[in-house]
Amino acid sequence: MLMSETEGVKSSSGAWLTVLSRYRLFFVGGSEIVVGELEEGFDARDSDVRRVLDEWGGKTYLADEGGEASVVLTRPAETPAPRPWLVHGLLLLATLVTTHMAGALLRGVDPMATDFVEVVGVWFPVPTGIDWGLMALGIPFAVTLMVILMAHELGHFFAAKWHGVRASLPYFIPFPAYYSAIGTLGAFIRIRGPIVRRACLLDIGVAGPAASFILSLVLLGVGLPLSSVAPGSASQWLPFVVEFGGQPISIGSGPLVHAMAYMVFPTQLGVSPILLHPIAFAAWVGLFVTFLNLLPFGQLDGGHILYALSGRIQRVASVLFLVALVPAGRLWWGWWLWAVLVLVLSRGRLSHPRVVQPQVPLGAGRMAVVGFSILVFLITFIPVPIRL
Repeated sequence: MLMSETEGVKSSSGAWLTVLSRYRLFFVGGSEIVVGELEEGFDARDSDVRRVLDEWGGKTYLADEGGEASVVLTRPAETPAPRPWLVHGLLLLATLVTTHMAGALLRGVDPMATDFVEVVGVWFPVPTGIDWGLMALGIPFAVTLMVILMAHELGHFFAAKWHGVRASLPYFIPFPAYYSAIGTLGAFIRIRGPIVRRACLLDIGVAGPAASFILSLVLLGVGLPLSSVAPGSASQWLPFVVEFGGQPISIGSGPLVHAMAYMVFPTQLGVSPILLHPIAFAAWVGLFVTFLNLLPFGQLDGGHILYALSGRIQRVASVLFLVALVPAGRLWWGWWLWAVLVLVLSRGRLSHPRVVQPQVPLGAGRMAVVGFSILVFLITFIPVPIRL
């Protein structure tokens, strides 16, 4: 949020002021930002100019604009507050418990000795104890899923750190396993500093999906051979199954998952249900979470990536995909829930906020990264993820 702005006032001290003709000073999210232009006669390529600007003590960005040089300077406006290690640790610990609980239920045991209590005609699960031996049966699923989620968030964190952008450590979100087959609502990090260029936004946005995609792909390759064929019939849309608390849940397939499963179960896939091993199911969740994050809405990784390519393309794609989620909800009601969630989190704004220096283009290498991200989005799409 914009706290204050000073324009054209050179009351601040510092040698960097001597090379700027005019500037604006902002305080945003705990960071101090100067946006200005070089004085006439100064060249952005001059080492002396860069040396003077380096005395700012933070990050320096210069870009030529038709003979004029745009300058952006950023630095923390205050001493960063200590990280809330206790909060991060407690959320991580709680999520480890709930995911282990989900993993145990996927193995057909209840480590919490749950009773069900009826309240106004609705039955609610109430844990009455804990059996750590049974809880240990959830290790394959819980560890696999948590490693994937951690890799995703740390991908964002280290990409932000590499670009000098302040970011929090991951906040994990535990969720009671009886209301969720995975025991968590995922994780997130908070970006606390300004993102100046589209290349920086792309690197931060793509690092998370890239990490979770690669790791999920590898772990799916480990888990599929450990899976087995279950009795009954299946379809090409819903070829997999997991048993959660003794109840079967049909699991959908997308291009990538289907191709990998076909290599392991060439004759049974789509004919008989493939009972996914907990490692395979956790990897499936990782790929699905990667797909959801790559949707082109402004608050998601896909929105960051598409905006880095073109703000106009991101705006158009976000509207088209929001409209597409309406008929998609006839296949799986969760698409409607996701559309509402996106609107709530974005406060109705689907377009991506501007970066500070949007005129600096992406290089050829980063354009290829955008293309690869779009390919990953297409091959991880699962039309009907789950059917109870």
